[in-house]
Amino acid sequence: MVLAQRALRDPEVRIGRLAFELGFGSESAFSTAFKREVGVAPSDYRRRLAIGA
Repeated sequence: MVLAQRALRDPEVRIGRLAFELGFGSESAFSTAFKREVGVAPSDYRRRLAIGA
């Protein structure tokens, strides 16, 4: 998930594509795993980075 967190800092990286590149079968599976490990969904994580929270 550290790789995912780093990748999500780039607003050009699409979450679905990132999920595939990290070996997940779907964006949904990636989002579930990310939220379980990080505590928030990937889109929320990215949004928080953008606002500096």
